[in-house]
Amino acid sequence: MNNPAKTNPSRPAVTRWFLILLVSVTVVLSALTPVDRLAETQYNALFQRALITFALARTLNGVISAVQGTELALQPAGVGVTLTPGQVLDPINDLVERFSWVMLGATISLGVQQVLLDVGQWWGIKVLLGALALLWLWIRLRRSFTGEDPSGHTEKMVFRIFIIVAFIRFAVPVAMIANEGLYRVFLETRFEESTQVIESAGTEIKDLSATEAPPNLDDADPGMFESLERMYDSTLKSLDFQQKVEYVADRTSDVIEHLIQLSVVFILQTGLLPIAFLWIFLQLFKQIFRNQ
Repeated sequence: MNNPAKTNPSRPAVTRWFLILLVSVTVVLSALTPVDRLAETQYNALFQRALITFALARTLNGVISAVQGTELALQPAGVGVTLTPGQVLDPINDLVERFSWVMLGATISLGVQQVLLDVGQWWGIKVLLGALALLWLWIRLRRSFTGEDPSGHTEKMVFRIFIIVAFIRFAVPVAMIANEGLYRVFLETRFEESTQVIESAGTEIKDLSATEAPPNLDDADPGMFESLERMYDSTLKSLDFQQKVEYVADRTSDVIEHLIQLSVVFILQTGLLPIAFLWIFLQLFKQIFRNQ
């Protein structure tokens, strides 16, 4: 004699037990705090990097603004030369302004992610998730023993609501953890190298602005020997100052490259990667949703 429960199951037994295990693990993880704590730690690390980078960019912008517009008249070996060291920094300053907009967008994104983290960690979401899990298990057991609701419409509806609430509960924390994991593997070295280069460049530009300009030989009418001595000193200082300007100009391309690298890091971490992870999780939950 055939057993109807075995010959006409609503779904394979393995699938039923998998769903029960999935619901149980989801509720347990929701009740515990390790996932939340880890997500908060990763968020704080990303937020600190954003603050450090934004402060670095604003410092560089301030130093460049102090140097820009400076015009020095030098007289190496008695030949008049006019230097405008701020002009060589125009490309960096323009890019720093655009980089500030990138960091503003990154900060807004982080603020939105913080709100979504708080929503997922709200006690009401946890209670609702647990209540839906218990209701789903009760309906499933009742169907098994009494045969009520043979189509399983109520059970499917409750399970789908459970999936939606589970997505709200875990999507952002898990995406944050995965995002930070990718950063440590692929982006951390790039970020550290770029911040060091920009910090070093800011120090060099600041030193340039603090460099004492060579004296003007027309300020006085000294004797011949004193005039030669002053001309010699002026020539040395002029050449040294010119070398510093040329060195900063050569460093411009490096600074621009690393500002772009930092922009890529933060666009990925605060924009593209969170959206990509949320899309992947959404597709996963939709697949489970459709199989019900």
